[in-house]
Amino acid sequence: MKLLDKIECVIFDMDGVMFDTERLAEKIWLNIFEKYNLLPNKAFMDSIKGRNISDSKKMFEQYYGSDIDFIELKNIRDQKLEHELRYNGVPLKNGLIETLNYLKTNNKKIALASSSNKKLIMDNLRDTKLTDYFDYIVSGEDFKQSKPNPEIFLNCSNHFNISVDKCLVIEDSKAGVDAALNAKMKVVWIPDLVLFEVSNDVIKLDNLSKLKEI
Repeated sequence: MKLLDKIECVIFDMDGVMFDTERLAEKIWLNIFEKYNLLPNKAFMDSIKGRNISDSKKMFEQYYGSDIDFIELKNIRDQKLEHELRYNGVPLKNGLIETLNYLKTNNKKIALASSSNKKLIMDNLRDTKLTDYFDYIVSGEDFKQSKPNPEIFLNCSNHFNISVDKCLVIEDSKAGVDAALNAKMKVVWIPDLVLFEVSNDVIKLDNLSKLKEI
């Protein structure tokens, strides 16, 4: 029996899993850092992937102090990212449409649980015409706690009234993988920009098109 045969709900992260947007976001961050005469720090860039704005602010202040307003920088980054995605299109990850069609055909509930803001999520889904695939959509703005806290994933499980052992999370970030494990859910890790050590409980795949094989 395949793992997916036991799964009733599949929960997607967005950036780095569905859309190839992490590279663009990182490029924009580097441009902002240059403008503000901040030295780029890979550890900081890696640490904020998968986290909401509140946690990202704490990370920023650990590396750069509180003299510069991180919220202001984040708003600039969000505006520039929105501009790029709206004018140049949202790049899809390999196997995304194929995987969503497969899950729909097999009557799986599909959720999107991203730490990005809700407007960006909905704009991306609208522009890629993917909104109707998702039965439930939540963002990091909806919760006090950020990944690796499991709150965002447990909310999806509760919404569908599906037990955590029948939920599968697809993630690329360490914070996201840890959040899924903390929720006691099955987790598929598809590495994007950041590689890290994972436990034997984590299923590693090269891309989304491999999902239906597990």
